[in-house]
Amino acid sequence: MKNYVFSYRMLPVIALAICVLQSCQKSNAPTGQPATTPQQAQLMAATNMIYSASVTDNETLNDVMAAGESADSISHCAIITFTPSRTLYPHQKVIDFGTGCTGADGHTRKGKKIVTVLVDPKTAPAGTEISEVTFENYYLDTINITGVVKEFLVAGSDPGPKVLRFESEKSIFSPNGDKNIISGTHVFTQTEGANTLTRSDDVYEITGHAEGTETLDGATIFTWTADVDDAHHVIKPVACNYRTQGGIKINITLLTGGDAAFTEYLDYGEGSCDNLATLSINGGTPQQVTLPILFWPLSL
Repeated sequence: MKNYVFSYRMLPVIALAICVLQSCQKSNAPTGQPATTPQQAQLMAATNMIYSASVTDNETLNDVMAAGESADSISHCAIITFTPSRTLYPHQKVIDFGTGCTGADGHTRKGKKIVTVLVDPKTAPAGTEISEVTFENYYLDTINITGVVKEFLVAGSDPGPKVLRFESEKSIFSPNGDKNIISGTHVFTQTEGANTLTRSDDVYEITGHAEGTETLDGATIFTWTADVDDAHHVIKPVACNYRTQGGIKINITLLTGGDAAFTEYLDYGEGSCDNLATLSINGGTPQQVTLPILFWPLSL
């Protein structure tokens, strides 16, 4: 059995990864739950970072697809401006959260997201890059996000159905200096809502791949990859804040104190709009979890 080195400087990192996308006051741990080991804590942090990446992908879809100001962001207190105009191309759509704007999901955002709309998506040919999303001094709660997300039109007409490809390269910095680098390519295929002008009835099927690393003081803590299950694609209704169906195949390598590799399967369920999922590790029995995970429920 390998020995694993755990720095207590990592505790703020892990706590941040666990709590950044959900209030730390909520816990799905039953009374008497055993203490999480250092190895389990690292697996939990990696799994939550994968969940975090999926949530930011969901936000990007909303940012680039919503045309009007009233429904552009989950944080309706944001100020949205268009330069020179939303009807001219290219133009910039700036979503300004100011010095702090708490949204309907309970998270506080500050700074700006800048969506550069390059062409009119109603008339653009397939294969065209439609927009790019960048960040200016942008924070989600206490973490700083930088990078770029590019959106391409794979296929579709107006109002749809549309097939979109998002290519992302992001860096996420926590207050204590740890850094997460995340890259991914995902295809969003519209399966419902194409015959209406409202977005609330839109549903997207998601496929694709993402990967990332976390470093602290220049040392890599873990690496991960996440691939949508080809036999169980992820489903994301616009009207729901969560992904409601589908599976993710995850590979995590812990690099502190010697390499240790693990496989996980995260299943979002079969349609309920909630933050519940099932998680299995190394082919073991699936365990229901609340996302993000606040304690490690599985045996290693």
